[in-house]
Amino acid sequence: MGTTSAIYRIVLLLHVATAIVGIGGIIAHGAYNAKAFASKASEAVVLFKTTRAVTNLAHYALYALVILGIVLISLSDGTFSMGAPWVSGSFVVWFLMVGAAHGMVKPTLAKMQERAAAMEPGAILKDDTEIVGLAKKLAMGEGATQLLLVIALVLMIWQPGN
Repeated sequence: MGTTSAIYRIVLLLHVATAIVGIGGIIAHGAYNAKAFASKASEAVVLFKTTRAVTNLAHYALYALVILGIVLISLSDGTFSMGAPWVSGSFVVWFLMVGAAHGMVKPTLAKMQERAAAMEPGAILKDDTEIVGLAKKLAMGEGATQLLLVIALVLMIWQPGN
């Protein structure tokens, strides 16, 4: 089919759209969590629920993203290959990103939501030492995920080794 076919371009459009949804959802974490951290416990619970819902949507987009990327390579008629350094590097980055998201971000968000729900409704989260520790862990996971997103974008745009 090649990279100029209509099918390839439709899959490319879907690939880019899922990247926007996935990356946008992950980037939105920071804003939601900063607001929750400075809020009363009752408000923070709602913000954490929202963050977790956006996170799930973003992760589904990231799963679709890698599948669509594989389809694009298959449809490219040899223009791109799985063995290209930028493609292989992108897979490694994707696995690390999903690992950070599932290993640090999602469980820490769940713990923060549980802790906020157990606090007095008017208590401020940033005054709670357990929440502060969880927030630091969350920031590390989100920072790693966002750094990996930038690396993935660099690989996709500049395609080193191609």
